[in-house]
Amino acid sequence: MLDSLVPQREPLSPPLLGVACALAALPAAWLALASDVLIGSAAGSLLGFGGTGVALSSWFTVVPAHGWNGSHPAVPWVLALLAGPVGTALAGLLLHGATRLVRTAAWLRVLSLEWTAFAVLRLPALLVAGAAVGAPGPIDEIYRRLGEPQGGRWAVALLAFIVLCAAGASVSRLALGTGDGWMRTDGRAFRRRLVRIVAGYPSVVALGGWSAVALWGPAPLMVGWLLLTLGAVHALTP
Repeated sequence: MLDSLVPQREPLSPPLLGVACALAALPAAWLALASDVLIGSAAGSLLGFGGTGVALSSWFTVVPAHGWNGSHPAVPWVLALLAGPVGTALAGLLLHGATRLVRTAAWLRVLSLEWTAFAVLRLPALLVAGAAVGAPGPIDEIYRRLGEPQGGRWAVALLAFIVLCAAGASVSRLALGTGDGWMRTDGRAFRRRLVRIVAGYPSVVALGGWSAVALWGPAPLMVGWLLLTLGAVHALTP
């Protein structure tokens, strides 16, 4: 009886929810990229590369103020270059777990989900960028530092596809855990729709914006990979 007297807030319709999540994905991606630079700079300092500092680019993104110079063994180079992307994904997972563990505002839960989805799905994109000769990114930089710019690129592309499958499955499960209170999840078709709305489309928007700025590969490769990412998130929804 009491519940019927309390006005209930109507949930957002699926289109509005999708737009809200896509808008939340843009600041989440900015924060994730800034975290990438900060974590990478800190890792470089700990590994003996010296502090690079950070600056604001013309696109209002946080970028290293100085590059790393000097001769270092291969292992520190690999750890330093991968620390940013991997550390950002782990930070997103920790933030997402914290917002689920402690009761927080809905906007913060959505922001943490979009951060995590972008950071996790960006990892296979960075890997496949290593298969494109001359494309910027940590994998190509590792090749350049090790002096073998062509070696093992097909193996890296295969690894990127494997990581994409794992990332798509992980993101779909995180999205289900976040959005099961907003939409029905009693059938796989509904679950897939939920995942596309709260994670799939927003991640593609954020990854598309990052790709347009980073130019990590030829345009057909970037567009094709974005479509493949959305397909993986959709197909791997449990």
